[in-house]
Amino acid sequence: MRVIRLALVSSLAAASLVGSSFATARAEQLPAPKPSPAVEAAPGVEGSPSAAAAPIGLFATTGDKVHYSTSKPGSPAAMSGHGWWIKGTTKATKANISIWLEVKSGKGWRVVGSGVKKNAYPGGGSKGRATARMVCAQGPVAPGAKWTYRTRIDVDLIGHADSNEQAVTAPQSYPCLPRA
Repeated sequence: MRVIRLALVSSLAAASLVGSSFATARAEQLPAPKPSPAVEAAPGVEGSPSAAAAPIGLFATTGDKVHYSTSKPGSPAAMSGHGWWIKGTTKATKANISIWLEVKSGKGWRVVGSGVKKNAYPGGGSKGRATARMVCAQGPVAPGAKWTYRTRIDVDLIGHADSNEQAVTAPQSYPCLPRA
């Protein structure tokens, strides 16, 4: 299952956006994006866009499940996650992608790895995605012990405003001791 974040984007400043959309769903459940109408002015909001403003477009932030890394055979076990974006109807052609690998810690989540991919074209693939990786710590692990990992992914479109929402992948549990 991939997690997808849909966001409305515009060439307007982020502070003047009048609407946004956030959805997290299985990729198979999402219909093809439809062109969005122009943004309408918000009554009584100074600096809000008018009906003649640039049209808003959609893009999707997505990532795979956290998994064991297989990039270097014979190397220590590691956890890895990837994030990328899908163009949709936005006019943006490149984005900066940030990803954080997190482990469940008490009642919250702690970052154990991160990555950035600058000037990424949409679509993913090994050259169009950001990777977060963490080598598993060496040490005694009780039989059956597992730790829960997930990733948070943020896509910032280059030259176009977008929302600050982030996609979060479904938690996955592995017998990989996180680094302190």
